[in-house]
Amino acid sequence: MTASNSTSIELKTIPYTLDDVTMQGALAVDASKQGRRPAVLVVHEWWGRNAFSDDRAKALAKLGYVGFAVDMYGNHAQADNPTEASALSSAIGGNLSLMKDRFMAAIHALKQQPEVDPERIAVIGFCFGGSVALSMVRQGVPLRAVAGFHAGLSGLAPIAHSPINVPVRLYMGGNDPFVPTEQVDATVKEMRAAGTDIEVVTYPDAKHAFTNPAATQKGETFNLPLQYNEQAANDSWHQMGSFLADAFKA
Repeated sequence: MTASNSTSIELKTIPYTLDDVTMQGALAVDASKQGRRPAVLVVHEWWGRNAFSDDRAKALAKLGYVGFAVDMYGNHAQADNPTEASALSSAIGGNLSLMKDRFMAAIHALKQQPEVDPERIAVIGFCFGGSVALSMVRQGVPLRAVAGFHAGLSGLAPIAHSPINVPVRLYMGGNDPFVPTEQVDATVKEMRAAGTDIEVVTYPDAKHAFTNPAATQKGETFNLPLQYNEQAANDSWHQMGSFLADAFKA
C-alpha cells in the first residue's frame, strides 16, 4: 500500500445497531483513492471509542487501508475515570456472547462500506481492545491478521477452534504490571499449541498504554502505571505496518 496525504483523509460516523443498541463507529478513508481496499478494525482501550482510537483509524487510512474505530460499548459511551472504565469494559469482557455479537456487528457494518474489500479485514486492539481482538480470533472469527498493543491477557475467551490460522503479533511493555511477563509467555505457549503464528515484541522500559499520548497524564491523575513512550509507540506502529502489509498479501 502507498502512504496517503493526510489532507485527503476523511473520518465519518457509521452507526450500526444490535438489539436496539446503536453503536457509533468512525470510518477513516482516503478520499483521493478509488476502489476497494483492505480494512482494519480498531478496538479501543477501556476508556471507550475516543480521539485516540479515531486517530489510529486515520493513521491506518494514511497507510492506504480503511480504518474503522469500533464502538464496543454502544451509544458512543466513554469513561473519564477508572471506575467507569472498569464497569464498561467488564460488561463486555465478562459476556463473551455480547462481545462476539458486537464485534461481528462491527464487521458487518464495515463490509457494507463501498471502499472495503470484504475478504481482506484485520483487527488491531489496544489494552481492552487487544483482549477483544485476541478473544475473537480464539473463537474462530475469520480475519487476515490480529495485532495487539499492550493487550490485556487475563480472562481471554477459550480457544474454540484449532488450528488458529490467523497470524497474531503482540507489542507489549516490559515494565507493565497489568500484564506480567509470565502471563504473556503463557498466552503465547497456549496459542502456539493451537497452531497460531504468534510473535511478541517487548519494549523493556515501556509501561501500560505506551502508545497513547494521553496515557502519562491519566496515569498521574489516577495513580496508575500508565505512560506514553514515543519510541515504543512509533516502533510498534511501524512493525505493525509491515506485518499488515505481509498479511494482506498472503
